[in-house]
Amino acid sequence: MSSTRRGFLKGILGTGAAGAAASTLPGCAPDIDPAPVTDISASDLGTVDILVSRYPDLMPVGGALTVRVPGTETVPLLVVHSKDDGAPDDFSVLSSICTHVGCPLGYDGKDVICPCHLSRFNARDGAVLQRPATVPLQTFSAEYNVNTGVLRINLRAGQSDFPAAVNGQVVLPLDQFPALRDVGGSVTGVPDGYGRRIFVFRMQDGSLSAVDSICTHLNCEVEHRTQESDLFCACHASIFTLDGAVTQGPATRPLKRFTVSETPDSIVLTGVA
Repeated sequence: MSSTRRGFLKGILGTGAAGAAASTLPGCAPDIDPAPVTDISASDLGTVDILVSRYPDLMPVGGALTVRVPGTETVPLLVVHSKDDGAPDDFSVLSSICTHVGCPLGYDGKDVICPCHLSRFNARDGAVLQRPATVPLQTFSAEYNVNTGVLRINLRAGQSDFPAAVNGQVVLPLDQFPALRDVGGSVTGVPDGYGRRIFVFRMQDGSLSAVDSICTHLNCEVEHRTQESDLFCACHASIFTLDGAVTQGPATRPLKRFTVSETPDSIVLTGVA
């Protein structure tokens, strides 16, 4: 493994986790140069501004940069610079951690690639193009201002078809989310103003549970496994119950939980901030 890649692993994961990731690198893995790492703080509004001209590795088409956001639970971001023939410059922002076993990702100018086991992802929407990874990468909303040369990443952007977080609350009308009326029903979505996926479950005893999707090990996104009735982190195989408790490490802390209340017409989540 090249010294560049080893330094990248340490910069993203820390010394201990980097050693574990490095041990998974096969001898046939391509020597993909990982995007250099930088720290950029988020504003109080949850936005990260990147003046592209300050980062020579990101400026050219085909360039990329790994951005850590100190003080947040956001997974490190992979920012890639692409451009279709005749089109203006474009940037995509994705998770920089492979959803297979959590290795840091590189960019070859077309696809996002994992140097550990050769998984490939679409640089636009994070979709898996080549296994062994099966879970797509997280994507983040970003807008490039051609006049100022600033790329603004919105860490709190959500889905247009899911209720927004307002003053720390998300209200789910039962007529829009009827699955939550029934035992075993579930809903998932990303509230605007919060920016991270949440899961809401009607438990077997009729109670309600609502949890954040970010694994407390290294901030990868968990997925709901319906057959196993649990929440699974594909990066390092941590497993959580539907109310966020850890049943299998390496995670040691539960998922973030939200207070849930119920009215005749809606489910109200509190603490979504």
